[in-house]
Amino acid sequence: MPTLNSFLPKQCIWLFMALLLGSCAQATGKDESINPSAPIRIGGSAETLEVIETLTTAYETSGAEVKFDFFPPSQSSSGIQGVQDGMLDIGAVSHVPEALNQLQYIPLPQTPLVMAVHQTVTGIQNLTTQQLRAIYQGSLTNWQELGGPDAEIVLLDFTEDENEKKLLRQHYLGADLPISDKAIVFPEDDELFETALITPYSIAALPFDDELEDAAMQILSLDGVAPTPDNVELGNYPMVMSLGIVVAETPNAETQALIDFLKSPAGQAALQSEASETETEDVE
Repeated sequence: MPTLNSFLPKQCIWLFMALLLGSCAQATGKDESINPSAPIRIGGSAETLEVIETLTTAYETSGAEVKFDFFPPSQSSSGIQGVQDGMLDIGAVSHVPEALNQLQYIPLPQTPLVMAVHQTVTGIQNLTTQQLRAIYQGSLTNWQELGGPDAEIVLLDFTEDENEKKLLRQHYLGADLPISDKAIVFPEDDELFETALITPYSIAALPFDDELEDAAMQILSLDGVAPTPDNVELGNYPMVMSLGIVVAETPNAETQALIDFLKSPAGQAALQSEASETETEDVE
């Protein structure tokens, strides 16, 4: 018996099948040509990623059907470069970029950079600028000199290119202060934080976030000013990190929808709630 193959060339057969499948898809209400949305790719500054995670959680709770692909925490420069290269949809940054090449910057709530000491450092609640400079310079080496325990001060520090170190120099240390050769220097935020948690008699400058609030560490006042929400808002506590994101000038639809949520009352409420929850008990 003759078959369809006997009368139609192969090209016509494939065309016929494509039309048939298309008709079936239309009949069932499904468009087989539409793929599920790609995840929004997010990476960059470690301290900013936690704030973005709060935002994305609130966005998902609002009913948005979208996936997020968080890259391992790195630096602001990596977030910016990732968006420029098309590897990221959102770049997390912990400072206001000086120049943006065909990107846009969107600010997030500020977070204080605080001086935190290990729980073994007792009897000290405040440091003056002069005392802090002496610790970093290495001329003050024992906590007992400040009214604390008789133990050597263990200074955990950032590399000079890190935004945290730049802020510390800008507001307290000064640009030219030489740093003690006994300082233990870390290139990554996470490494410094994890070391501070387990190192007796240590001191470090750390971004204030949920992890730090839950840690067994004490946050110090500087020149008698604690990094409370009111002091940060009023500008009394100057060492503040300007968190934000960078995106393409014309983001894809999924990223733009998230940005729209960020700017909405619901998105702003989620961010303000995060800021209020993290800047409380341990810094007062």
